[in-house]
Amino acid sequence: MKIINLIRKDIQLFFKSKSAVITTYLVPMILSLVFGLVFGGMGSSSGMSEIKILLVDNDQTELSREFTTALDSLPELIVSTKYTKHDSTFLLEEESMDDLIKKGKRGLGIFIPAGFSANMKDGSKLPLEIHYDPKNQIQYGIVSGLIQKTIMSNFPLVMLNALWVKSEEYLGKTRNNKFRIDMSKTVSKYFPREQEEIGISSISKLPQGSANIFDSPVEIEKVKLLGQEKSNPMYSQYVAGMAVLFLLFSVTHSGASLLEEKNAGTIKRLLISPISRRQVLTAKMIFTSMIGITQLTVLFIFGWLVFGLNIFQAIPTLLVLITVTSLACSALGIFIAAICKNLRTVQSISTLIILTMSLLGGSMVPTIVMPKYLQTVGKFTLNHWAMHGFNSIFWRNLQLGDILLDVGILFGMFVVFYFSGVKIFKKRLVTY
Repeated sequence: MKIINLIRKDIQLFFKSKSAVITTYLVPMILSLVFGLVFGGMGSSSGMSEIKILLVDNDQTELSREFTTALDSLPELIVSTKYTKHDSTFLLEEESMDDLIKKGKRGLGIFIPAGFSANMKDGSKLPLEIHYDPKNQIQYGIVSGLIQKTIMSNFPLVMLNALWVKSEEYLGKTRNNKFRIDMSKTVSKYFPREQEEIGISSISKLPQGSANIFDSPVEIEKVKLLGQEKSNPMYSQYVAGMAVLFLLFSVTHSGASLLEEKNAGTIKRLLISPISRRQVLTAKMIFTSMIGITQLTVLFIFGWLVFGLNIFQAIPTLLVLITVTSLACSALGIFIAAICKNLRTVQSISTLIILTMSLLGGSMVPTIVMPKYLQTVGKFTLNHWAMHGFNSIFWRNLQLGDILLDVGILFGMFVVFYFSGVKIFKKRLVTY
């Protein structure tokens, strides 16, 4: 009976503690929901947003325009053949397309060279180029597959023309003529049909090695626009992502030390001296920012030593971004500590906020795999803009003028979190 009473006592104490209940039940449920929304759509066409690509048509024929229209009609793609600059619209050229990809405005572009239409008619492989940022390897794989699908679905004669050319190499002229007649009769009788329904059952009866006559009719040339001298394009992604993620945890812990000092009476003793509440909070934020700056610096030096991360390309730009990122994270830590009443609540709320922001902002998984609406939500996170800025420096070798938007938004977050946190905390610092 005594044991039961002790258990009842612990149960009552547990449910009286809001932070304990939140940590035990609410935080895991919300994180499970977020992870489910992010990964639940993977493997289905509806799970990912449309891929925005650029396209330059140097062939300028009826067939190349039909191919462009067919690509643009796919629900998985949004094709742009023009771009806007200084409030004016221009037709994309190869140079302007490559420039937009290098600056991170788009992940990849399709270049249709002259001769595309001629090759389509005579049965030669169709020449196409995909210009891309190697960081977008997932997008490249999807787009190259959609190109194959579009050619085979919308231009079935391309497959047949290529088949006639190849078959003569394997069958000889006489047998090839008979093969063409038989195939033409079959196609005339059953056309249109899916490609898999035309002759698929007879592949096993062809001479050994002749399955090559069913090669893809498209010859895609991969043109990497970035990272030729870098061994792995994902190093900058993951180093930056993990750096921001753990920076948030460390500065939030430093911000929570305000509550420890309040509970210990340290702040009360400080306020007796000629120091204002705002000065106490500002000093704490500067301290946590300094910790953040040193943490990011050490992590990026580690990335340079171990992964060859290019941290010396734009040192002044990198220092500016490190500083505003640390300020924003520190202000967020002050704000979280301000809205919580005790350390346990800080731990549960900060874990929920940081992991959710890190997941949606791209620190834990590339945002390309997320549904479109989650990618939009992710743009409201600190992680998104910090990682975008760091990747622009490490991977694209951009300068301060190219990442002013990232710097400006991070500084804006710092201002909002800092003044909101100070306003709330100033009232609570003297409440005992």
